[in-house]
Amino acid sequence: MKGLLTSKLTERSQTTLPKAVKEVLAVDAGGRLGYVIDGNTVRLVNAETFDQHEDVVAQAFLSFLERDLVHHPERLALFPAALLERARATAARVTIDHDAETTGAILL
Repeated sequence: MKGLLTSKLTERSQTTLPKAVKEVLAVDAGGRLGYVIDGNTVRLVNAETFDQHEDVVAQAFLSFLERDLVHHPERLALFPAALLERARATAARVTIDHDAETTGAILL
């Protein structure tokens, strides 16, 4: 994470997205944005590619990790770069079918 990016809100509640935000979200003029509200935090997403069935528990945990690393960036050095890249690549390939039948023993 590069740090805090800002933009100014106009009187008509409009703003210009910073270039880095548009690149991360892969949106351009005419693209649709989504706003995911979690407590007092709002996450901006690409509405056209956003998975409505994302795992809220995993997202909450990842949000916690992200906030912790923002406040303690020195902890990022604890993760070897190769491990971090492998985790990103693996997560990008994972597809979860939330409607699939559960089989086997499940401990909740």
